[in-house]
Amino acid sequence: MPRRVLDAAYMESVSKGFKTVFNDALNTQNSDYLKVATEINANTVTVDYSWLADMPSMREWVGDRTLNELAAWNYTISKKDWESSIKVKRDVIEYDNLGIVKPRIIDLAATVPEHYNSMVFGLLESNGDCYDGKKFFAADHQVKGQSFSNLSNLELTEENYEKAVAEMGRLIKDNGNPLRIKPNLIVVPPELKAKAKELFLAEKKANGASNPLYKEVEILVCYELTKKKTWYLLDTSRAVKPIVLQKNKEAEFVAQDKLDNEAAFMRKEFRYGVDTEDNAGYGLWQMAYKNAPTE
Repeated sequence: MPRRVLDAAYMESVSKGFKTVFNDALNTQNSDYLKVATEINANTVTVDYSWLADMPSMREWVGDRTLNELAAWNYTISKKDWESSIKVKRDVIEYDNLGIVKPRIIDLAATVPEHYNSMVFGLLESNGDCYDGKKFFAADHQVKGQSFSNLSNLELTEENYEKAVAEMGRLIKDNGNPLRIKPNLIVVPPELKAKAKELFLAEKKANGASNPLYKEVEILVCYELTKKKTWYLLDTSRAVKPIVLQKNKEAEFVAQDKLDNEAAFMRKEFRYGVDTEDNAGYGLWQMAYKNAPTE
């Protein structure tokens, strides 16, 4: 193939073409994180999430309105900067071999949801502090002077699933009213996929009896999980899900491919990348329950 003479107009068209490939690929990538995380678009570096503790209820209106004060919690999430980049040799573009760059651009787009999935599902295993100062999964969350647990060590069985559901159903608001939590999603590692399908996707049990758990929850097999026996029940039906994904800047495709750039001049290469500004933190512990048997 004859060598192409590069100029500014051609490089601009190449860059636009790569950006189109990137954006098209980005829209078709895995987005499992959306099943468990509430997206918050932020315009400040640090966002205060103390409002998570505010769970209003209706009351009879007698006299003035009752304005609920926020609990004295302090929980913030600060954005971080992220990037992924590749370099392309000038010869590849000069000799019109753009087809071999396209898969690399598609892979670049794939790093974005991989990043979100890693942040979101990583929080389930790292079990950091949430808005009430306790670990997100803890045996002693306090509500209205009562202690509630969203953590146990039971194997995934029908009986243990029902126990976890019952524990979640006991949860109350600060005024004592029930939260009416009902899990709709079970998150499992690949090692528990078969067991989860047996429990929730089989219409009948092995003995021929009807399966009362058939399609009671959706199964999410999470490849980011590293604990082979640990499983999570989540209620993701509310406005605030168990995890918060704070986005300060959406993923942006960037190019450093002008002919007079330092890298093009010194090393005959162009650079392409993606950058984002975001972070993840914990939402409502009430919406999640973890069972972590001994591995």
